[in-house]
Order: sequence, then structure tokens, then C-alpha cells
Amino acid sequence: MKTGRILLAFMLAATSFVFGDICQSFAQGKTPILIGIVQPLTGPVSMHGLTVVDGMKFAAEKLNAEGGILGRPVKLMIEDGKGDPVESVNAVEKLIRREKVPVIIGCWGSSATLAAMPIVKRNQVPFLVETSTAPMVTDQKNEWVFRFASHNDIDGALMEPYLVPKLGFKKVAYMAVNNDWGRSMSKAVTEIMDKTGGKVLFVEYFSPAEANFTSILTKVKNSDADTLFITTAIQSVAIILKQFRELGVHMNRFVTSAIPAEWVVDIAGEEATEGVYFFNRYVANSPPKGKEVENKKLTEWYKKISGKTADMGVAFGYDSVLIMADAIKRAGEPNPAKIREALEKTDYFGLTGRVKFDASHHSQPRVSISQVKNGVPQIIYQLKD
Repeated sequence: MKTGRILLAFMLAATSFVFGDICQSFAQGKTPILIGIVQPLTGPVSMHGLTVVDGMKFAAEKLNAEGGILGRPVKLMIEDGKGDPVESVNAVEKLIRREKVPVIIGCWGSSATLAAMPIVKRNQVPFLVETSTAPMVTDQKNEWVFRFASHNDIDGALMEPYLVPKLGFKKVAYMAVNNDWGRSMSKAVTEIMDKTGGKVLFVEYFSPAEANFTSILTKVKNSDADTLFITTAIQSVAIILKQFRELGVHMNRFVTSAIPAEWVVDIAGEEATEGVYFFNRYVANSPPKGKEVENKKLTEWYKKISGKTADMGVAFGYDSVLIMADAIKRAGEPNPAKIREALEKTDYFGLTGRVKFDASHHSQPRVSISQVKNGVPQIIYQLKD
């Protein structure tokens, strides 16, 4: 994937300052505090994983510039989970057994995260989930797992007053990637529509690697649907919207799960994305009140290294490292049990909103709905601030 390779090159170049700080601290005899990271750096969803890692590395740079954690440098131990459950489990096991990390952040996709959860529980290592949205992640009440990404059922409840009553969606055709994320999100939307007087006419699932959606889109075109919902990774969203336009389909389009609208516009083009609705967990030009300066530093840095607008992945990656750093500081040492106890009491205000974990160890980020107008996503409803 050419775009993924370019982003990886930018990411590695931008990291030199981080590890320069770490090396300087090594020279002073300070042992680094390790934070294990599992993200898809290669494979079909690598574009997402690379942006998350970018944000994580900027957070590590910030921490090291400020003296690290407990006077020790931060070192990110990054493994490629490829967005795959088996590969992600292998990466988690390596981080725990070989690298001896006291904490882990990961694994981007819900299926990969769910597969990794028994491993962190068995080894009693705190696990912070930064993007996985399937309800099962926190419904299992794994005491070692904490999530500050969205929860599909809660997202659904927040969207409930808007989809039918405000946006006028009545009959929905749904296209979703065939994994825990796609299945749980389509289930949540189906329940919303049923409760508010609308209806999901059908759901078509597809492989994460699928690139030709013509047959599904032809079915959508020939249906009575007035709206197409899409749940999948950014590359697939762009392909679907381009093929949608090429087939001459005309209906509302709603992209779920905070796929970055700016990136989709760049990839699919303005004509294919005009009028498309997006569910957002982060919008670069609309940070939480009080976080404008911090957000500006992150977005300007990211624009400089990549030429692109910071997306949800960058912001959640950034916040994830700072949330974990805060817990380690309050624990007083990189001890997994003490860090887990500290995470229970987290009260962190970041670029993704206020983070306070409930009894299930879930914290819901701020979310909104935007619509692309003249190539620019504009927030039309703020669902949670």
C-alpha cells in the first residue's frame, strides 16, 4: 500500500526526536518506562494503525521533553498486529513475555482486541483500548481492560434522536465489514431504526479485503432504500463511495464509527463525497473547549510531517499514551497491579473529551455528526461534548 508506506516513512522520521531524548536519558543512567503498543502497521487497515501510532509518538515526545514519567524516559515498544486477531495475540504475548512491558495499548480493531483480552487478563497486565468499539470489549467486564473509545450501543443511543427524527432516514440499506465491529454497529443501527419509526431493509457483509462492491451497490440501487449506511475501514469507504457515484446511485450516505471525513474526501474525491454524513469522535478544527492550544500543537505537527489533517486515530493515539502516563504517575511506579488501580480512578481531560471509566471500564468520548459540503466536513450536530 503506497499511502501506508509513505505514512510509515513520515512516522519513522518524526520519531527521531523522541528516541533522541530516550538515548540521552539512557546516557544519564535512567531506565526507560516501557509502554507496549499493538497496532496494524501493515495490511488492509494499516492506514488507520499508522495514524494512531503517529499520535502516540507525539505524546511520547511531549512526555520526554517534560522529563518523562517519574523522572524516567518513556519508550514505546511497538508491534505490528496487522489488524488480525492471531497476529495481535502473538504481538501481545511477545510484549509481555519477551519485552516485559507493564502496560499495553491496542489493538485498533475489535476482533483483534477481543482476542488479546484473555492474554492480558491471564498475565495481569493493564490494557488500554483506544479505538475498538464493539460492546463486547467492556461488556465482558475484564478487570484488566479499559476503553475510552466509543461503544457501538452507546453511539447508537446518542444517534437515536437524530437519524430518523432530524435527518429523515426512513429506509436503510447497510453495508458492513464482516467482523465484530461491522456486525455490532449494524445491529445497533437496526435497533435505532426500529425504535424510531425507520427500518433497516437489509445488511450486506463483506470481507475486509474486498475491493469490488458493484453487486452489493446494484442491490442497494434497486432497493427501496433512501439511505446507505457504511461501516468499514477508510480505504473501503472510499472505494464504496466512488463506485456508488459511478453506478449513478442517488440517496443519503452515512459513514459510521468515526472514519475521518477529511481523508475520505482526499481519497475518493469531492464529487463522490459531497453530501455524505459522517459520525465523528474527533474533528481537527473543533477541539473541546480549553484544549485549543494543545490541539493546535498536535495538528500543526501532524500537518508538517504528513501533509494531512489530523484524524481520530492521531488524537486517540495521542490521548492513549497520556492517559496511561497519568496512571503510571499516580501509581508511583511501573507496577501493573498499581497501574490498574490508578486507571480505575482516572479523570483525564484530553483532545477526545473527558475520560472517566465506569463500572465496566468504559469511557465514552465526545461525538458529533458532520456533513461534507464543498469538500469540507462541517459539524451539524454535537451529540456529546
